[in-house]
Amino acid sequence: MQYAAEATSHPAFVTRVTELMKVREISATKLAQLLEESESTVKNMLYKGTSCTRERLVQLARVLETTVEYLATGSDTTKVDDSVSLMVQSPEQLAFTLGILVKEPPAIVVESVLRTLPMPLRLLSEYGLTPESTRAVLVNTDALKSVVSRNDIILVDISQKTLHEGVYLISIRDSVVLRQVSPVITGFALTSTNPNILGTTVPIDPETGFPKNADTRVIAKVVCRMSLSAL
Repeated sequence: MQYAAEATSHPAFVTRVTELMKVREISATKLAQLLEESESTVKNMLYKGTSCTRERLVQLARVLETTVEYLATGSDTTKVDDSVSLMVQSPEQLAFTLGILVKEPPAIVVESVLRTLPMPLRLLSEYGLTPESTRAVLVNTDALKSVVSRNDIILVDISQKTLHEGVYLISIRDSVVLRQVSPVITGFALTSTNPNILGTTVPIDPETGFPKNADTRVIAKVVCRMSLSAL
């Protein structure tokens, strides 16, 4: 099993731990007692980025009634096969992990959403994707309702940093938008299927292929949704 970098990062690990703590109503003080660790050690791990030792990880899994695999990677399965486990993020979380947004957004709060999405490598290959460039994103907007709906999970390609015909996640002035993209004379038109959202045009630098405005950045191209219908 391969895992996306975000799924195995320390912030992702802490998110999984704190979510389980909330479910089981365990405070940091109580967790320290259950782990037989000092409270400062536990808080450093949760809030200051201190790494978790293998022994503490095993103890955490026991106390939080989960598996080491889930805490370390976000995957609920230990089966080894030709697949990749993708952590499901909001568009803003993805932009933050890629260094596009400066301020960390809130975590996803929809309980029914998958935290991780196992994807066969063969299927990724059929869509021209690689494990390194593929991310799973939870749609949190009605901007393209007839194309993708709120709470759909989409697969995006973060290696696509220049605009072409298609559907993209784009950062504009510290906000993330989901838009259909079409070429026009001056660059690309960004449109929505929502009549309450006005379209706009992104001028492109002909030499670099990137948006002229520094506050406009391409996050990723949308490739497919959970139904695996090509966009």
